[in-house]
Amino acid sequence: MQIEEYISELLYDNDCVIVPDFGGFIGNYAPSRIDPVKHLFEPPRKKILFNKGLVQNDGLLAHHISNRENISYNEALNHISKEVKRYQAALKEFKRLVVDNIGLLYTDEHGNLVFQPDEKVNYLPDAFGLSAFYHLPVTQENKEEGKVIPINRTRTRIRNYAAAAVVGAIITSAFWVSFNQSKLGIDYSGLNIFGKKEARQYSTIQRESLPSVLNTKDRDTAIAFLNRAPKTVENAEAGNFQIVAGCFRFIANAQNLVKRMQEKQINAAIIGTDAQGLYMVGYGKFSTRDQAESQLSNFRKSFVADAWVFEKPAGKI
Repeated sequence: MQIEEYISELLYDNDCVIVPDFGGFIGNYAPSRIDPVKHLFEPPRKKILFNKGLVQNDGLLAHHISNRENISYNEALNHISKEVKRYQAALKEFKRLVVDNIGLLYTDEHGNLVFQPDEKVNYLPDAFGLSAFYHLPVTQENKEEGKVIPINRTRTRIRNYAAAAVVGAIITSAFWVSFNQSKLGIDYSGLNIFGKKEARQYSTIQRESLPSVLNTKDRDTAIAFLNRAPKTVENAEAGNFQIVAGCFRFIANAQNLVKRMQEKQINAAIIGTDAQGLYMVGYGKFSTRDQAESQLSNFRKSFVADAWVFEKPAGKI
């Protein structure tokens, strides 16, 4: 019976296997490594070492042989003892001993016992299925001249930096355009989905002049209708509902709209600011929403197409 097979089986699950009166085989974890000269990639492994000082029987090998061969523990010890004598005789006569799948034992010129592990076997269970491989550096072939030219990594990095600079310039330009458009009175604050909105809001683009109706007669009729006081029992001036013609970030733009509306005989004014801090230009004061909406369609038809009804919060003048 040769015990190399049983030693090899035990090394997969144990870090030390002692052969009584001969020595111990020790498994140490070795991480994966790369050989930059040979371009060799090796997975992690359990590196096997030999210690001739570990000769005390711990029962591991004998019990394993006993279970595998279905023999008694003492019979297993006898088989181990016979194999140890064979190992010692081979080292004495030939100065070397091959332990299958484990490694090579030999004596050097000074009489020292040296162990060289078998690199073909990896006893690390976590590395099962992984093997060493070679991977040469990537090269680029010039098809016209048939030469192999190494990739210029410096030039590649420069191209990457240039691409990043172009993307940065595009983002900066987009920010600059957005910032300057906000100065022209265009409202982008409504795009903030996290902003608190107390009432329905519309972004309004300032126009050079108020659009007029197609027919002069219709326009005069609309102006006359808008200038009539709403029919209500209560005082209309105390109402909380107003028609909003536009919202502006800069007060000068709001004042210009008020001026143009007053030139059209519409009693407009700046009625305050909304939740985003925009100046609102409003018309009229109505005690009910129905009264405000009854004039809203004529206001939209004659002046601002996206006008809307605003309700002042209770308790505010």
